[in-house]
Amino acid sequence: MAAFWHGSCFIVVQDSNGDVCGDLTMSARLKLEEVHCASDGHVTVARVRLSHHERSGSGTASARTSDGIWRHVVAEATLSALREIIDGNLDVTLDTVAEVGSGRYPIIVVTMAMGRGRSEIFLSGTASLAGDRFSAAAKAVLHGLNRWIEPFLAITASSAPAAPRPAGPLPRVRSN
Repeated sequence: MAAFWHGSCFIVVQDSNGDVCGDLTMSARLKLEEVHCASDGHVTVARVRLSHHERSGSGTASARTSDGIWRHVVAEATLSALREIIDGNLDVTLDTVAEVGSGRYPIIVVTMAMGRGRSEIFLSGTASLAGDRFSAAAKAVLHGLNRWIEPFLAITASSAPAAPRPAGPLPRVRSN
């Protein structure tokens, strides 16, 4: 039997015969495939594409253009892409996205809340702005989430369909 420790409980991945599903030793990390962000002057729109083994997910987000809004929009699009990969089974709310001066290059800091009520945990992630700034915002979200979503990704990978998942409406994105 294989189990993952998640918060205050173990998550066991088994099929109907009691056998462990999938290869639980494979990497549970998400891969950032593409990040695009653009503004037409009034609205800033971001699109993020993530992959995990055979599955991929795309997320979009938009907001009225203002100074630095690209950070928040890219972070929301990243969460939306992640929800698509794990079929919406993730309750994460984006809290803050900020740029912080740190040494030679500034960093992006993202804070999020995962879960509700007594089981709610607060997560944070960072990424250097040394390269592409849009990718940095997406990487900061993944940095904060990757270790917490491994059980969800293992379950998703073990039940991955043979064909690519059909495109459908993106999950609703919540923010404070």
